[in-house]
Amino acid sequence: MPKKLPYAMSLILGPRVLIETLGCKVNHYESQGLASEFRRQGWQVVKKGPCEAVVINSCAVTAEAARQSLQAARRALKRYPEARVALAGCAVVAEPQKAAEIESLEVLCGNAGKKELVSRLTRQLEGMGAGQLDEIGIFGELEIGLLRADCERGRSRAVVKIQDGCNAFCRYCIIPYLRGRCRSLPPEKVLAECRGLAAAGFREVVLTGIHIGRYGEDVGAGFSLTSLLLQLVDEFPDLRLRLGSLQPHEITPEITALLHDPQSPLCEHLHLSLQSASDRVLGAMGRPYRRSDIEKIFALLDAGSGRLNIGTDLIVGFPAEDERAFRETLALVEKVELGYLHVFPYSPRQGTVAASWPDRVAGAEKKARAAELGALGRQKREVFITKNLGHALKVLLENGVDDSQYGTAWFGHSRNYLPVLVTNLDENDSLRAGSEATVRAYAWDGKRIQATLELV
Repeated sequence: MPKKLPYAMSLILGPRVLIETLGCKVNHYESQGLASEFRRQGWQVVKKGPCEAVVINSCAVTAEAARQSLQAARRALKRYPEARVALAGCAVVAEPQKAAEIESLEVLCGNAGKKELVSRLTRQLEGMGAGQLDEIGIFGELEIGLLRADCERGRSRAVVKIQDGCNAFCRYCIIPYLRGRCRSLPPEKVLAECRGLAAAGFREVVLTGIHIGRYGEDVGAGFSLTSLLLQLVDEFPDLRLRLGSLQPHEITPEITALLHDPQSPLCEHLHLSLQSASDRVLGAMGRPYRRSDIEKIFALLDAGSGRLNIGTDLIVGFPAEDERAFRETLALVEKVELGYLHVFPYSPRQGTVAASWPDRVAGAEKKARAAELGALGRQKREVFITKNLGHALKVLLENGVDDSQYGTAWFGHSRNYLPVLVTNLDENDSLRAGSEATVRAYAWDGKRIQATLELV
């Protein structure tokens, strides 16, 4: 039954839309792009109800993520019964039939259809096509140059989507089927977006994508992530740059040199997407590198000083991972310098090659392996953080907080992406969100580094 909210009766300042985002940084960037387009078409973007429309920008990297996305749509329908609810993104592509079965849902939108979503909801609010399920671009690819976020994002740190899609087809991963092939935003458009962000006062930009290590391959010869970084570093010497995930073989000597240079705009933080350190498992997964490549890149990065924060993703319990293979991964993690680990027990994903393989590792064993690696990861993090105590850190201030112990304080992240609470604000009241402050780290409370402002 159509929602009884005529366009003329919506708020004088424009109809209200709430956007809920699940999943990766690319999804969050696209939600910002949707928010920008909603504003251009006269909507208000709100963080809570009441509202005339709700958009669920979904995730489907795992079966559980898809389930949670569908549940989020059902929850929105219950919480906002008078609003039009749209389910968008990867869960629609992965589970179109289940999504279409959600009663009272008004819009189903795949990734390709996101470019039309705002216009469709606007027409529905005007009474055109109300009362029937509107399906938009369920399959296909979103053009890389579309759905760009504007510069008015209200934060110290901005995300720029430089790439979308993946050509790797790792045997456990559904993403290439949901996001399509690799597509790169041309360098001149990346530079233009960063100029806008710098002019709007942003001090840090995170370069994100589905597989940014393959950036530029579709643009032409001579274009790569490295060449883009060198252009950005040259034009924006005062803008902090941060990279999304890379694989070991994608880290070039030029990127390594930038990470080692404390005066470089490229922040001392690197996320390596490893998944395993066993050649047996890496081969079965279809990953294009081996343990020797991992060891080589850690030797080149030389993170032992504690300045470079390296994190990684690891999957435990993949069908090819016997006890010996798991111990090989564990041994590498013990040996190298890491600032954090993200550990995931393997779960078969329907539609991938590995989903048809026998799941040889029992659930209890997966859980035990994840717990063992997780405990080691926590030890690694404590060691890394301890190496930073007593040292000066450059922190991008993000928001003021009222702390029960310290009173008014500032929270932010260091260049090497440690969470920092600056506690001696009585001595300096000129700090603002977006300022970069030099602080002295003196303690760790399990969640944040406590630091004092270094007064000049």
